[in-house]
Amino acid sequence: MWFQGITGQAGQGREPTADGLVDRLKDAENDAGCYERDMSEFERERIDLEHRVNRMEAELDSLRKRRLETYARWWNARDGRDRALHVCRKLRRRIDRTRRTGGKG
Repeated sequence: MWFQGITGQAGQGREPTADGLVDRLKDAENDAGCYERDMSEFERERIDLEHRVNRMEAELDSLRKRRLETYARWWNARDGRDRALHVCRKLRRRIDRTRRTGGKG
């Protein structure tokens, strides 16, 4: 385990020297510094990604609203077309009836 070397329990059972402990302390501090730099980099990346996600979610929300509005306009145009086709059919039937009766009416 990572802490066995700290207690002095691992190894040949000899007492660590002050210089050896100082060296291990420097190594541990260097390791901690490396991890701290990594953490700072990861935190900056996390913040950047959080901002990007927020922008994309806002854009997605906007696109969803536009999609609904476009569908509503399409639906209204479809209704208008269907009404116009209905009027056309009624007028054609009336014209056909008028022609069959010889224009009397």
